[in-house]
Amino acid sequence: MRDISHMLAVPVLEEELMDLDGMMTRLSQADGIQICQATMEEEVMKLRLQIDQADYSVELYPTGFQVPELYRSLHAFPDVDIEALQQMEIGLAVEMTYGADALASYHAQLRIIHALLPEKLAVFDDSSEKILSGRWAALAASSKIPPAPRYIYTVQAVSDPEDDLVWLHSHGLNRCGITELEVLHSSKAVYQSHYSVMEMMANRLLEMEEPLGPLEPLFLAHLTSEESLVGTLVPWEQAVELYAPHMLGGKNDREESHNGHTSAIFVYPSYEDFQQGTYGALSLYDEHLAGNPIYMLTTGETKRMKALALERLEYMQKAFGKEESTIQVKLGLEIDEAHRSEDLSTEHIWFEVLGMGREGMTAKLTQEPYYIADLHKGDTGQYPWELITDWAIYTPERRITPDDVYLLESK
Repeated sequence: MRDISHMLAVPVLEEELMDLDGMMTRLSQADGIQICQATMEEEVMKLRLQIDQADYSVELYPTGFQVPELYRSLHAFPDVDIEALQQMEIGLAVEMTYGADALASYHAQLRIIHALLPEKLAVFDDSSEKILSGRWAALAASSKIPPAPRYIYTVQAVSDPEDDLVWLHSHGLNRCGITELEVLHSSKAVYQSHYSVMEMMANRLLEMEEPLGPLEPLFLAHLTSEESLVGTLVPWEQAVELYAPHMLGGKNDREESHNGHTSAIFVYPSYEDFQQGTYGALSLYDEHLAGNPIYMLTTGETKRMKALALERLEYMQKAFGKEESTIQVKLGLEIDEAHRSEDLSTEHIWFEVLGMGREGMTAKLTQEPYYIADLHKGDTGQYPWELITDWAIYTPERRITPDDVYLLESK
């Protein structure tokens, strides 16, 4: 069962919402979007659209709003945008049922919004309880490559002021037909590491053709050269029985919310544990997670990241050499023959860029590889641009990735 994806677009000029004909004309002219049917029912425009050969049902209507206090602001807003956003009272609701490809569906919803309202202050993604920059939404919608899967959902960390407990839970995954995720009994010292595991689990679930069933195993990461992280999902009703009812995120917190399609992440420490159905808490791996685990990316996500990194490579090249900025690139390098298999042929590792040329870059390795014996942390070499699978610009203020280059455009 998929929840409907709810978004609300806030235009720069409120009167644009009164021009339905103009919005529909722009939608009909948008590249890759075909209007198959459009009917108006009680001030709601109901559409059947075909976007890149996939069919979607969409509903549009103007509605009043207030900036939600608890929503996470995922992007940086110039002060003028914040002031204008607080003064706006009406936005355009865009409700949509997602198809089998969650990332393509999310991208399609952004493309619809951008076609309807090219100039927008922000997009409220109500399903994931976050606020998206209008500039970011425009850039993402204009790209041929979907944004990162992490934009589909939000992970919220709720802490207990009286002790060290942290409860992590997600919003936004149910619209993709998969369970929301949780980590119970985390702590303020390690919840960031647990967040990374949740993010990787969510990204993997979003790409799977069939949903991961309860207690099924899923390989997530190499923790060391000999130890792996294998996660599993335990329905919340079963998971809370392992803890005190009054615990943060425990049974007593489920009476009014977080009692639908949601599951807690646990782990199988060994193959024997999986065979016996004996799962353990994620905290069993806290020491390893604080290190440098190599998370398992699917081939599809690796290709998406590489395509976006290369599409926006010019942003990274222009930032090189600017004062107080450091650039790192992730390169996909062939591993040693002894470690190759049908599912593993390259290792994706981070380098610091020291110099740039027409054909490539000089870069220094920042981490020790697992499967390339002759390459070590600190080694410097020449690498062509086409090996890049991701990049990041580090400034004194923030980290900018290919997904975040709108920040460079707004300077």
